[in-house]
Amino acid sequence: MPKSFIARSAFILCLALIVAAAAFIGMKFFDQSPSNKQARALIGGPFNLVDHTGKDVSEKDFQGKYMLIYFGYTYCPDVCPTSLTLLSEAMDIVEAKDAALAKLITPVFITVDPERDTVSAIKDYVENFYPTMVGLTGTTEQVSAAAKAFRVFYQKAEVEDSNDYLMDHSSITYLIGPDSLYSKHYGHGTGPDEMATSMLEILSQ
Repeated sequence: MPKSFIARSAFILCLALIVAAAAFIGMKFFDQSPSNKQARALIGGPFNLVDHTGKDVSEKDFQGKYMLIYFGYTYCPDVCPTSLTLLSEAMDIVEAKDAALAKLITPVFITVDPERDTVSAIKDYVENFYPTMVGLTGTTEQVSAAAKAFRVFYQKAEVEDSNDYLMDHSSITYLIGPDSLYSKHYGHGTGPDEMATSMLEILSQ
């Protein structure tokens, strides 16, 4: 077996462990939050980004609806497509049970890799998931500000080829209310049935 293949496999395994650790740290933060009221104050906030059609958008464009937000990147080999597939399946369940409530939720994918995730790249990517998903990118500064508002961890993984890098990032899906405030979060691997049941309960209140 070629040494380069073994080295790359080891790198990918280490990266997966780092991402898992980051997700665990993120979940510990939420577990330690004493109340949902405090979480609403700490998670989320204003952002200015560009959607997959090239339009400038902010959190104000989503007011009146729920946002189901996931931070990731289009070159992600496994974690992101898995999370977005589960998110899409959850939306399918919500739509099947209550189409009117499903229309109140906008799935949102925000890149943590604005260097490669252009508007066209984001557009092609979100077309693989739920039909109404909105993809967002922007400048490095805009993405950094949005990630900071949602307490999202991300950083570029160092590799020999600067054009073929991976991104370490937390993997949490956020449900943001129509008032642009935090409502709920779902850890990596949360099943679509559990996510859908939770969203239906929240939106039915």
